[in-house]
This record gives sequence, C-alpha cells and structure tokens, in this order.
Amino acid sequence: MKTDICMTSYDFINNPFQSLVVDVTNRCNMACGYCYNPERLPVDMPLEDFERLCSTLPSPVLMKLSGGEPTLHPDLPRFIKIAHSYGHLVYIISNGLRYNEPEFLDSLVKIKQSGARFSSGISMDGGYANRRAYEVINSGDYLQEKLNAFQALVDSGLTRICLSAIIVRGFNEDVIPQLVELALKNPKAVRYIHIRNAGNVGRWEETEPYKIDDIKRMTRDLFTEEQFEQRCVAELHCSPTSGRDCCYRFRPTPRLQISLLEFFTKQASLCPKRGRVKVGSDRIEPLFLSMGMPEG
Repeated sequence: MKTDICMTSYDFINNPFQSLVVDVTNRCNMACGYCYNPERLPVDMPLEDFERLCSTLPSPVLMKLSGGEPTLHPDLPRFIKIAHSYGHLVYIISNGLRYNEPEFLDSLVKIKQSGARFSSGISMDGGYANRRAYEVINSGDYLQEKLNAFQALVDSGLTRICLSAIIVRGFNEDVIPQLVELALKNPKAVRYIHIRNAGNVGRWEETEPYKIDDIKRMTRDLFTEEQFEQRCVAELHCSPTSGRDCCYRFRPTPRLQISLLEFFTKQASLCPKRGRVKVGSDRIEPLFLSMGMPEG
C-alpha cells in the first residue's frame, strides 16, 4: 500500500519532495518508445510561472528540467539562471540533439560563465556503438548525432555532464560498459552516469523490466569491490535500511558518481523523494503517480 506522500498533490509552498522534475515544455524532437509523456502540443511553461515555482518552494531542491525536450524551450538559459538564483541544483534532462547547434551550446556556456551551476544531461540509449538500440528504443538512427553531441559538450568546457541510458531487456545491456568507458576517458567533463530500466509503457508495455538487482549485477563486474561500494554525494540518497531499495549510487573515482535506478515498478512508486510539475499546473505531484503508475 502506498504512503500518503505518494498519493497526494501539493501547493508549491508545501512541497515535501527533495527532487522535482519540471516539464518546461511539451515539445520534443524525438519519439522514443518508452516515453511516458505522449502530449506533444507546442506548449511552453511561461518564465513567470517558473520563477513563481522557484521562489515559492520552501527549501532548495534538485530541479530536473524536463519535458518533452527542455532544450527546445526558448528561455531555457534564463530558467537555469533563475533556478540557480534561488539556490536550486539544476539538471537538464535532455536527449542532447541540440548540443550539436553551436549557438545553443554557446548560450549554455555563457550561463556557466555567469556563475550558475548546472549539469548537462545527454541520453545515450545506444551508447557509442549500438546503432540498433537507437533505432528500436529511440525510433531513429541517432548514433552519429549522439556521438557528435557528446563531443561538442566535452569540447565546450561544460564540465558537469551526465550520461544516461534506459536499459531495455534484450536490446542494449552492452551500453552500460560503453558509458562507463566514455566517462573514464573524459574524467574532467563527465561527472555522472544514470542507468535505469524501461517500464511497462509505450512499445515496452509487455516487456518485463529489469529490477535494481539486475542492473547492479550487470554493472558490478566493471568495478572493484571498493569502487562499487555504495557512496553518494550531492544527490538523493536512501540508506540501505530505508526499505526502499530502488536506487544504488557509488563513486568509482573521486569525480564520477554512478546512479543505478529502478523506475516504473511498485517498489519505485513508493519513493517519497521525487515530485513532478507539469506544464500549466500549479500543483506538485508524486513523480510516479503523475506518470500513470499502476497501483497494483
């Protein structure tokens, strides 16, 4: 049975969550098969609504700018600056395609130079070699575009890069060591790796999703026992005794943190730390409830 915090929506001032996914736009330039947000009307969050959210929250949060594809919002650099000004940690959940546009990437560099700290995410569900995974999971041959975008990020000097991948059973398990390799080859730039399962959504509705123990098993052999020891800095963390074993974070090097995450399962739906704000909404919902998680 779900806890009350996982079944209730909240006013901004009463936000209980440490992490907020903020859908700043419904627009997207990809059509991934696992997407939980099929709404694609070109609706953007107004700047004033975002500032009201940032200023009203009772305490700083880890603010994950999402959508849709957040880099399509024309005011994204200003969103980052506003969130930073109110003390929130900012992470851009992005497919990364717009990092191939020099003018857009330069706008992020200028925000960094102004003193705003943020992490630039790039999803690489096919890693650096699995073209078939991009075709099946992301509905297109994005391999070269993703590699170009990653290199552009590295060359830009935006040194808080997060590589992420959604692992679909039978399609892209090989991506885990590929992302680790990219991170270790670019230690000054890549600070985070996020690996999670695909849920029973979209074209994967009938696919059995991996659980956290499966993802840990696929990752463990890449590291020594000491490197794989659970350790977390500056990100959501539950102790091993919390009873919510759907996340595992470790730091194989002083500059790299790897997060293994279980999504779209009953266990994950009990997480009391993640909320979501949709475009046009003045309420904060539990993340998994707002994604339409089944209650069974």
